[in-house]
Amino acid sequence: MENLRRFNDYISRKALDGYIIVDKNTESLVAVLQKEGKKINHILHLIITLLTCGLWGIVWAVLYFTNKSGDRIRVSFDESGNIVEEKMKI
Repeated sequence: MENLRRFNDYISRKALDGYIIVDKNTESLVAVLQKEGKKINHILHLIITLLTCGLWGIVWAVLYFTNKSGDRIRVSFDESGNIVEEKMKI
């Protein structure tokens, strides 16, 4: 029962960080959570790039190439009763 409470508390904290629950099994205490990547407003960046004679294009390029597509994690317990967070491929 204590593990279920810790499990739900952990998932709640992750939800406050922007993760959504994709799958949750309270019997085996396993959950899959996903966080969407940041969206880039390309129209706004194009307008700013044109207004700054191309200088803003450097910032736009850095934002584009460093933007993550999102995270997906699997939350479970190990044999010792510790919460384990594994990164998954999307």
